[in-house]
Amino acid sequence: MTIEEKPRDPLLETAQPLEVFRHLQRRDWELWSIALLMLTVFAGGLLAYYYWGTTQERVLSPTAARYIWLVLFGLIALVILLNIYLIARKRALTELWRRYLLAQQDLDKEREQGMLDPLTQIYNRRFFDETVPKEVRRSDRTGRPLSFLLVDLDDFKKINQELGHFIGDEVLRAVAGIVSDSLRTTDYAFRWGGDELLAVLPETPPEGTAVVAGRLQKKLASQTYLHERLGRPLTISLGQSTYVRGGSLEAAIEEAERSLTAARAARPAS
Repeated sequence: MTIEEKPRDPLLETAQPLEVFRHLQRRDWELWSIALLMLTVFAGGLLAYYYWGTTQERVLSPTAARYIWLVLFGLIALVILLNIYLIARKRALTELWRRYLLAQQDLDKEREQGMLDPLTQIYNRRFFDETVPKEVRRSDRTGRPLSFLLVDLDDFKKINQELGHFIGDEVLRAVAGIVSDSLRTTDYAFRWGGDELLAVLPETPPEGTAVVAGRLQKKLASQTYLHERLGRPLTISLGQSTYVRGGSLEAAIEEAERSLTAARAARPAS
């Protein structure tokens, strides 16, 4: 073995951080237990040999007994030092674990921000590509429905032109929040592009999607602040579809887009 080739602990290389910390703590406690056991056995044997010899008189001479007692006290001192070491190590491991948790929280926040659209604070297309194909596979496996609800803000281009992009961004954020609030915790809301938002509804049949659409329309109608901000009612167009088992995700999205196009065409001219 060369100088560079150091023995490695496979556990420390492959285990999760929590397992590593527990492994190190268990190793320290094993070391402490072994030392305490050795001290107990040595002290018990010494006392038995010193006080209960085979003869009535003590087997050891006073000089030998004094040295053995010194050895015993030395072992006691070593156990005390070992306890001090273990306490210090325990504190160091606790602090290291605390720092790891803080670093993990920072990483989780960064990852969460990477999944969100900066403007609307709902999920982005990248997270869609990571998550929704898994829902499609789950739908294929279980046979449970998977539905999509596409949301489009009516006359959003006119809002930007007449009131400015800041007002348009404010309206888009508000509608994204309404969409998110209208969903269950198991559902997803994505910014699909421009002023289009997409709700993905696992285990939801077409009639359930219609219920979500109605709830969304009702909540939007109650937002008097938005209507006053725009000087007119804010409306949306909706398109929906349900994934067909054994089909494709693209086909389901395209069906929702066709449904949305038909809803736009059916709107009265403004």
